[in-house]
Amino acid sequence: MDRAVKIAAPQPPFRLPPAAFALLRTAERSIPILVLLAAWEFATRAGMVQLFLLPPLSRVLVRFYADTIDGTIPYHIVQTSITALSGFFLAAAVGVILGAAMAVSRPVRYICEPLVSLAFPIPKISFLPIFILWFGFDVLPKVLMVAFNCVIPITSATYLGARGIDKYILWSARSLGTPHHKLFWKVVVPAAAPQVISGLQIALPQALIIGIVTEMLTGGDGLGSYMIRAVRFSDSETAFAGILAMLVTGLAYMQIAAMIRRHVLKWHTEAAAEG
Repeated sequence: MDRAVKIAAPQPPFRLPPAAFALLRTAERSIPILVLLAAWEFATRAGMVQLFLLPPLSRVLVRFYADTIDGTIPYHIVQTSITALSGFFLAAAVGVILGAAMAVSRPVRYICEPLVSLAFPIPKISFLPIFILWFGFDVLPKVLMVAFNCVIPITSATYLGARGIDKYILWSARSLGTPHHKLFWKVVVPAAAPQVISGLQIALPQALIIGIVTEMLTGGDGLGSYMIRAVRFSDSETAFAGILAMLVTGLAYMQIAAMIRRHVLKWHTEAAAEG
């Protein structure tokens, strides 16, 4: 009598949970940064550089912690964020409307396209003396300087996104009875949303950078003024703590922007691809 042979079913390959896989990927990408930070600490402790020029990382972290606990750094982050985000939202409102209008209106495109093309390669921060001359040293010139710098990439991204809409989508909307005055908000802006949000994501870190630079040049409160005052008093630890605060703020901005993009575009094909 033949003996029955039992064949075990093949086991599925082992896979890490998504959270553990993301953690490992983050740790892997952090290795170069950790090596750089370790080299920074070693070089300063070994006396390879002057402590006045490059303080040890450990001292910078201690200063960052102390100024965070007593509220100094959070206060300056809030002041910088008010300036940067006010200018950013002003630029977003103007840039999205202008870019979409350029895409659907030939007269608007005829007037604005040369101006946008001319302003795109110009370093906008060079206009800061003019803004100071016109608006003084208060918060207003800083906000307008941020808006002026951010409006061009937002306008360009919106215009290119709206111009790239499939013409059959517009024809279908018109054939279904969409009024011309509603075509802008109901069809053009949603269809161009991925490119519009990409333009906003490009402009957001620029808003932070320009906000900090204007604070360095015009004074007042904010991370730029915080670092400049430290340099004037030869306090390199505080200056580097300001750079660390700027880095943390920028990373927070980008993470929030990425979360908003995933939420707004959850209907889009890119959300399905990520899922």
